[in-house]
Amino acid sequence: METNDTIVAVATPPGEGGISVIRISGENALSIAGKLFHSSFDISKNNPPSHKVIFGEIRDPDSKRVIDEVLLTWFEKPNSYTGENVIEISGHGGTLVTSTILEIILRQGARLAEPGEFTRRAFIHGRMDLTQAEAVVDLIEAASDRALNSAVSQLKGGLSRRINNLFDQLLAVQAQLEAAIDFSEEGLTFQSREITGQQIEDVKKEVLALVGSFHQGKIIREGVRITLVGKPNAGKSSLLNALMQEERAIVTDIPGTTRDTLEEKIRVKDIHVVIIDSAGLRNKPEIIEEEGIQRTRNALEKSDLALVVFDPSQPLDENDDLLMKELGDKPRCILFNKSDLEQKWEKEKIKEFLKDEEPISVSAKTGAGMQGLINAIYDFAVKGDRMGESIFITRERHRNHLQKAATALDTAYESLRSDCSEELIAVDVNLALEHMGSVLGKSFEEDLLDKIFGQFCIGK
Repeated sequence: METNDTIVAVATPPGEGGISVIRISGENALSIAGKLFHSSFDISKNNPPSHKVIFGEIRDPDSKRVIDEVLLTWFEKPNSYTGENVIEISGHGGTLVTSTILEIILRQGARLAEPGEFTRRAFIHGRMDLTQAEAVVDLIEAASDRALNSAVSQLKGGLSRRINNLFDQLLAVQAQLEAAIDFSEEGLTFQSREITGQQIEDVKKEVLALVGSFHQGKIIREGVRITLVGKPNAGKSSLLNALMQEERAIVTDIPGTTRDTLEEKIRVKDIHVVIIDSAGLRNKPEIIEEEGIQRTRNALEKSDLALVVFDPSQPLDENDDLLMKELGDKPRCILFNKSDLEQKWEKEKIKEFLKDEEPISVSAKTGAGMQGLINAIYDFAVKGDRMGESIFITRERHRNHLQKAATALDTAYESLRSDCSEELIAVDVNLALEHMGSVLGKSFEEDLLDKIFGQFCIGK
């Protein structure tokens, strides 16, 4: 991707609105703006004060026609979002007027920006590291207060500082190892292996703590994915409607009414939740049900939690046993629905069937027990012990690199304990440094940047 030319894009959402913002970034941003912006302060002859707003008109350089009255802001490099010269033009938010101004700017030699290119340039020019760049997307897409707070913390460098601190600690260890290798015959005294081993272990422990934060981080960023599963007519769709507090799913007394998965979003306190209603699981389904059941299995595999719905107003049967086998070791919450009806499951049978699991009794019809279900979903999401922390890793990319870094450090520590040479130990410490650096973008490949910044909108 060319990064030396001047780019432009509309930074506000498409459609009509109060204002629209057009952003220009690059070496020629000011000279391009000077060809179409006219005010009492002539920006074509004098540099305007940086970070100050100027009122003026946009005129077509060819026809001299006035297009709009606008506010122009000049950000002189390097103190701009991208680290380059940046112009932002705030005009009236009409579709035609915005597209007309954009077209005029393109005629003056700017290029239409690619998705995420402004933030990509900010990364390339050192205005932010890769975790901060990813946080820009998280901030835009935040669907809960926790997601917003986490994204802001990461954008302000919370995660970067923590990983950089560990990186620097490990760099000091590597320096000691390299010194011992390079000056082994000089008769010098180096740091003891016991201290080096302890330093490696301390860094590994911190890295693993970050790896362990991924479950909560992913939930904060993406929300909890929950699948309602149960045999036909257990009341899954009624429970979905009760959680949604609206009639979203079709409910009938006919078993097998739900033939496909239905995905909806709700908020549980300050956690974003994606909840999926699914086709009932049972032996010997009708042909039309089989595809729906396979989709249920697919949804279950991708979910974080299964809400397993049983109907104790009906006798236990082989489909209840089938359901428990289908779940395997998937995290789950057992629900006894239709608590408003006469219960036919005996206590001894329940104990034998569920082993040590405690069910939650609910009634989708009356609402009884629903608050207990909501609390159970929230408790699963927050896991209680970590949600007080402000720093999490939220992306699979972070977790994979940090896990590999921890593995490399473990190998280095074992090599040290086995009295292996400093050269061998240094290889694994260096590998750990590479993986930690990859999280921050200290080293990167262009295809990785394409993948990350391709998630952005064009004007960001």
